[in-house]
Amino acid sequence: MSLILFTFSTFAQGESILKLFPGKWKMISEKTEYYEEWELLNENEMVGVGFSIEEGDTVLSEQLYLKKFSDQWAYVALPVNQTITLFALSEYSENKFTFENKEHDYPQKIIYEFTADAKLNAATEGIIEGELMRRDFNYIRIEK
Repeated sequence: MSLILFTFSTFAQGESILKLFPGKWKMISEKTEYYEEWELLNENEMVGVGFSIEEGDTVLSEQLYLKKFSDQWAYVALPVNQTITLFALSEYSENKFTFENKEHDYPQKIIYEFTADAKLNAATEGIIEGELMRRDFNYIRIEK
């Protein structure tokens, strides 16, 4: 019976991920427009990009991937001029996903929480010099 529940649980993760992430998300700060854009490749993989618009120029900040390895979803980040980092899905609910890599310097957690009104709160968390640091990024969906 636990195998059936685990299979359903993995299926439910994928259904929510595939439904919520795709599209173009925008965040405006005082000087810059930030974007995350996600495209569904297939039922096991999404590709994304994080970029900003600064003084009319598009500036790439990172390539992103959501990929299912066997029965485990992972968030893969490839920031510009840095190495690739993998974060395993550690917690999830219908609209909130936490990806974690305890060995990474910062962040150790990446959190995506979607709301019914086409808003997304993305956050990074980690311990730096013994203190919990958190950065929040509040996006709105501008394209599906």
